[in-house]
Amino acid sequence: MAKPPEPLAELIPEASLIVFAVVVAVISVGPRPPPPPHAAELPKGATSVGYQSASQKVRLRIERVLKGHTAARELEVEKPVAPYLLEVGNKGPFFLDAQGKIIGRYGPDTHREDEIIQALHR
Repeated sequence: MAKPPEPLAELIPEASLIVFAVVVAVISVGPRPPPPPHAAELPKGATSVGYQSASQKVRLRIERVLKGHTAARELEVEKPVAPYLLEVGNKGPFFLDAQGKIIGRYGPDTHREDEIIQALHR
């Protein structure tokens, strides 16, 4: 079974910068991670196997800053090995650590912007 996304109460303190942004370029893609050790034993079509997608370097066009400060209109950030890949046009809130790495398990569509804003003001 897939893990649920991290709660906002855990993500917000870890994030140095939270931006609402759109992916405008995929700059690079890392090597494909190996399949989970047990994947070959599972029946065809099994779900929640635990496959991971490659790391990526992407350029984000920032529409709004929800937490932190940046004067940049675009940022190059790293998406680590995770269960998702980003594509040009993906849009939503991105949680970034101090090194410019995206944090969170499932990408920009995990948490709604209004929920993040409410959590920031608690």
